[in-house]
Amino acid sequence: MKRKFRVVAKIIVDVGSPKKAEKMAKILNVECKVAPTQKFNVNVSRKGKNLTLVFKASNLTALRASINSFCGWANMLNNVFNVLSQYS
Repeated sequence: MKRKFRVVAKIIVDVGSPKKAEKMAKILNVECKVAPTQKFNVNVSRKGKNLTLVFKASNLTALRASINSFCGWANMLNNVFNVLSQYS
């Protein structure tokens, strides 16, 4: 059965460096594959130092929930990388 997504959002974030963007995209892509759902789908990619997240959802509630989750994870990863950079 094909999923029907009615709402779409695209977020592009400059994370500061291509290396950080590559690591973040790799980690967030794991989340895209771990918990497939009928309510939303997320595609994560990177170009240079930009991270692009494309959200497709069945309704606005699912869209908001997926954006909140992935933006929260991206923020956490950014904070972790910033702390780790202080020790390298």
